[in-house]
Amino acid sequence: MKKLFECYSRLLIDNHISDIAPRYMRRFSPEEYVRLVKMSGVDAAMVYACCHNGNCYYPTVTGHMHANLEGRDIFGETISLLRQNNIVPIAYYTATYHNDCARRLPHTKIVSPDPEAVAGRYLYTCPNQRDAVEFYKAQIREIIRYDIDGIFIDMSFWPNICVCDACKAKFGRPLPEKIDWNDPEWMAFQRFRESSMADFAAELTQTVRDEAPHITVTHQFSPVLHGWFLGQSRRIAAVSDYASGDFYGSNLQQRFGVKTFDAFTTRSPYEFMTSRCVNLHDHTSGKSDDELLLSALTTLANGGAYFFIDAINPDGTLNGKFYQRLQNLNQKLLPFKNAVAEKRFTLDAQVGLYFSIECCVDKNLNGRRLRDFISGDANNMQVRQNAVLDEALGTAEILNRMHIPFRIVRDGDDFKGYKALIINNCAYIPPETCRQLRAFVSEGGTLIVTGETSLFDFDGHSTGNFQLADVAGVDFSGQYSDKITYSGKEQILARNPVPLCTARAGTEVRMTLSMPDFPAGDPEKYASIHSDPPGRSTSFAALTVNAFGRGRCVYLAAPILMLRQYTQQQFGMELFSEFLPQMLLEGSALHHSAELSLLKSPDDGSYMLCIVNMQNDLPPVPLTDIILTFERPGTFEKITAVSTGKEIPFEQKNGQITLRIPRLEYGEFFLFN
Repeated sequence: MKKLFECYSRLLIDNHISDIAPRYMRRFSPEEYVRLVKMSGVDAAMVYACCHNGNCYYPTVTGHMHANLEGRDIFGETISLLRQNNIVPIAYYTATYHNDCARRLPHTKIVSPDPEAVAGRYLYTCPNQRDAVEFYKAQIREIIRYDIDGIFIDMSFWPNICVCDACKAKFGRPLPEKIDWNDPEWMAFQRFRESSMADFAAELTQTVRDEAPHITVTHQFSPVLHGWFLGQSRRIAAVSDYASGDFYGSNLQQRFGVKTFDAFTTRSPYEFMTSRCVNLHDHTSGKSDDELLLSALTTLANGGAYFFIDAINPDGTLNGKFYQRLQNLNQKLLPFKNAVAEKRFTLDAQVGLYFSIECCVDKNLNGRRLRDFISGDANNMQVRQNAVLDEALGTAEILNRMHIPFRIVRDGDDFKGYKALIINNCAYIPPETCRQLRAFVSEGGTLIVTGETSLFDFDGHSTGNFQLADVAGVDFSGQYSDKITYSGKEQILARNPVPLCTARAGTEVRMTLSMPDFPAGDPEKYASIHSDPPGRSTSFAALTVNAFGRGRCVYLAAPILMLRQYTQQQFGMELFSEFLPQMLLEGSALHHSAELSLLKSPDDGSYMLCIVNMQNDLPPVPLTDIILTFERPGTFEKITAVSTGKEIPFEQKNGQITLRIPRLEYGEFFLFN
């Protein structure tokens, strides 16, 4: 039987069914459940032990068992049947979002800064409340006594800002009343929120490791792309055996998300979850086979395990037609899955895109009172925006359009093997990372930084200048622009305030900033009633290039790359064409919507080139007569198309490979041997 880390196709049947109606879950059949899972053809299945309602699907002595099961252990029966059918069983457990715990221990509930806040369906407990922590640990001990290979602990993030007595006591000083990302006191509170959640996750993980070290543990990690409010940090990934989470955004979000999981996962493969419905709020509106196929291909093309989510019906039955569809999908995916799994391929690239979850702040909230702040739907399914993530996504889209393979890099990573790094407006960078970046450039690397990058250390302290000022060759004046700026003679528009910087002697200034004549949006004073056109030229740097040691640093002041519009993307493509290494030297007929990634095996160093033709309108228009010329990644004798197992003709000359692809519909992987 396979081990979990050999499984590249996985499935979860979502089960948050209440027991308020007698018919709910009455028709659940472990035999039918496992029959459909086996028919689908997946390698591993995650099974609910306890849901957000706090309903346990096994006989619990610590909590509440789903009343309509009448004591029947459907969790245990299902786990046993999966094992008998050679399907790796994983347990699902939820913490924080646990209605039974919150009702059973009301003093452990999260306390909102808004005293008039009204609870909805979800009841939250605070990770700093010891009684809640002990309750979760006790339930986890019950679950890991079953014959499971792993446990997924959901909702390891903050659904709200908490001001309960436990948080006040643990923080040790008055809680801030306002959001202010320039105030070290607010930053200390945010770092406290992150460390509290990470400590909570670490304690739950350790509970498993102490009593069942053979069982893998992972925590919900999709908040990595949802900003500061959920209070997650890189430590959640560090206390997980692998990265895992569900996403409900665009194609671009998945392409960025899988690379982020690749960067943060402790072991490979990570798993990327995709629901068969539009999202988990919609119980019936299914995605097309094309959407599901391309999502799974994208995950495999980035070295991950694809993971589908279905939803159980309230009576406990499943939609058998979907599992027939899933069987067909898995058959199509089988050669790609086997190729990635056989040699444990992972991402390879010469370009790194730095990303820090702790930098994803929203300075537009500065000055907002906590009691007046409403985040909206505080869960991991909402797509949140912030300047750092938005600019990183804009950068990623340009790299994808240019077919430049890239990886996500993070604090503490070794930059060896990269020729260029990009950092988008990451203000809060640890000094040690800045020392690494300084060495990277000095030794010949290219660094592209934007906005406030390195203005503060990790805890929000600043000298008033960038930590990387010497590398970038620019100094912060202490002032910011209004929310509209224009860069260069081309007058390229950007939104959001820009740090006003002066170039040092010897730094090449390629573009300077221009401003509107009046504050953007002023109702009385304006040049154009519709817009805020450029009016005042300044000497402040917009784009500079500075030689540093054997390398160079490019500084871009304005968040031009954030706006995914033609003009801004053309600027980005020209910038990256000049300063980034280009693996693909020619891509005739390879549409910009197709993603190109390069995988490398840690076992034998072999390579696989992956192309996924994920277009916004589906089914995708087939690409024909593609000619690819790229730098040879290694020494090999043949190229094989994974879908057919057939060798593909190619030409080698001067260290370059030319590959001709007559037709590409959904995607193809090319194995270099």
